Amino acid sequence: MVGLLAAVIAWGEVAGWLILRQPLERAMSRSADVPVTLQGAVKLHLLWRPRLDVDHLHIASDPRFKAPPLLEAQRITLAWRWADVWRWRQGGTLHLQALRADVLDAHLVRTADGTANWQLGAGSTPPETGASAKAALPGFGELTVGQGRIAWVDALQDADVAVQLRGSEGSAARSPGTGTDTGYAASITGRYRALPLKLAVRAGSTLPLLQDPATAADAPWVPVRIEGTVASTRVLFDGQAASLLGSRRMQGKVEVAGPSLADVAKPLGLTLPRTPGFDLRGELQQDAGVWRLKTTRAHIGSSRLQGDMQYQQHTQPPRLSGTITGPKLALADLGPAIGGSRKAGTAAPADTPAGRALPQRRFDLPSLKAMDADVHVAIQELDFGTQAMAPLRQLKTHLLLNGGVLRLEDLQAVVSGGQFKGMTALDSSATPAKWEARLAFEGIDMAGWIRGLRPGSAEGKAPAATATTALKRERKEARQGGDRSVQAYLTGVLSGNLHLRGAGNSTAAILGSADGPLHLRLREGTLSHLVTEAMGLDLAQALEVVITGDRPLPLRCARFDLVVRDGVIQPTLAVMDNKDSTLWITGQVSLRDESLNLHVVTRPKDWSLLSLRTPVTITGTLADPAVGIEPKGLAKRVLGALALGTVAGPAAAILPLIETGNTDAKDPCNPSATAGAPSPPAAPARK
Repeated sequence: MVGLLAAVIAWGEVAGWLILRQPLERAMSRSADVPVTLQGAVKLHLLWRPRLDVDHLHIASDPRFKAPPLLEAQRITLAWRWADVWRWRQGGTLHLQALRADVLDAHLVRTADGTANWQLGAGSTPPETGASAKAALPGFGELTVGQGRIAWVDALQDADVAVQLRGSEGSAARSPGTGTDTGYAASITGRYRALPLKLAVRAGSTLPLLQDPATAADAPWVPVRIEGTVASTRVLFDGQAASLLGSRRMQGKVEVAGPSLADVAKPLGLTLPRTPGFDLRGELQQDAGVWRLKTTRAHIGSSRLQGDMQYQQHTQPPRLSGTITGPKLALADLGPAIGGSRKAGTAAPADTPAGRALPQRRFDLPSLKAMDADVHVAIQELDFGTQAMAPLRQLKTHLLLNGGVLRLEDLQAVVSGGQFKGMTALDSSATPAKWEARLAFEGIDMAGWIRGLRPGSAEGKAPAATATTALKRERKEARQGGDRSVQAYLTGVLSGNLHLRGAGNSTAAILGSADGPLHLRLREGTLSHLVTEAMGLDLAQALEVVITGDRPLPLRCARFDLVVRDGVIQPTLAVMDNKDSTLWITGQVSLRDESLNLHVVTRPKDWSLLSLRTPVTITGTLADPAVGIEPKGLAKRVLGALALGTVAGPAAAILPLIETGNTDAKDPCNPSATAGAPSPPAAPARK
């Protein structure tokens, strides 16, 4: 009997157990909870290397998914191990030793509650969110498909993708680009996370690409080339991959070009700013959820950068780290990220109402919580996008993003012979977002940095290396009365510091609520003689300067101590002093409504025959300032001149317009020295 039983089993293994075809169909249907049909020739091997060879295999989808059959395959071989089947029945992921098919048509569907039509045998019980192993796709030790079609509709991943596959497997498969048809070619079209896809994929083999996650670390490398578009972004990857399931591994050259970095970052879960068009090229590596991109070319708008970045995808939250370097970063290329316009040179930032100058665009604060970051930045030049201001050089900072708090630590830069140092932070976890900035600057050539102060130069440039020499030359010429053509309206070595805090979800809102001190000093400087007389309405001396030519007057001192309260800037001391006059500035600038209400009072030190000295006013808005005069002071002088001319004769009318000057030697920039001195008239109350 034992011998007879052994003979029957041996015959069954050799013949393929033809008598088990119907029982096998019923057993597979019960196990999968969906109809399974075997058509054509069928051979089954149960003992030695269990496998099923069938001309046509049909696996239906559960009716609740309202989907086509899960799998239609022709001339198919399925190989398994009984231990894998037992683990799957205990709740593990289904693993097949091999799946080989000449033709394969699969429809994969997953709903928003996590149930999927490939959860064979799961019944009607939905999986626990993020916990069910049966929600995973089956693993394969070997996958061979002559040609196939895979439709993937996934509500959880927001995906609707169609894959057309053709190729060959095994020793005949060769590397892409050899001019042969061996290997695999696939076209991928559809939508992934609201982004349309159109990709062409070539691979030398799919066996290791779909390696079982348990053995993926030992999978051999396979040549892979991916080319196409994701939305409006062009993508090219040419390299090799070792696994696409479990611990994914890939490396190779990558090229990505598109209208904005934010569009590329969205499907990867990255937080990147919205930028102008970009072109990135470099080396890409991915191993077990850790991506590394080392760029050889990173053009973003007019910016020219390089970087070595690492992105850890499986940490919570994901983490970006690395370095960013390069010869140039244009501030206009980050305009949309900080609430400004995309284009350099535009009159007003995008989303800024007419008549306003400060950017009103709201920050994308939720994106700051999508990941953490630790990035060191070293840029040779930060371009402000205007010829009126020199770029910052040797910009360095340490960018930290943790829990929605963005910080720029150890911020430093060089400009026009001087240096900036400080930090800034934006806390998006607060409502509204909190902002803080601490900045100190020292030794900056004012006219070299603010190029618009040099009207005699087309570019207005003052090289940083010669800033000190230029200042010494101008001061010497001013003392000697030489060089009647003014070099700059205002020169000097600028130093100072600020510590401001604010809150809001846009640049305008933050500055409109800012609080803190701001101190500025100007030494070894000069002020245009014509500007000095014009601010004091000294007509006689201004006419003399126009005839003889303007020249810089050495500044004895210039000091601006400002305080910002709830977005309103007011000077506690704002004065400029030269040998001709002392200029006092009072009033306020509101960053809340962008209004201006400033008065400039000039106190002369010399004698003048014809002076209408009265406060000069600066009103209007930041976007449209208006310069005028204080009518009361002017009316007093003019009416006094008319009255005296009527009583004592026309010659006497000039007496109220004569300025005798004040030669007080006290230093107006020293508050203790100005004690007891007459104060300039207070600015009128704001409307």
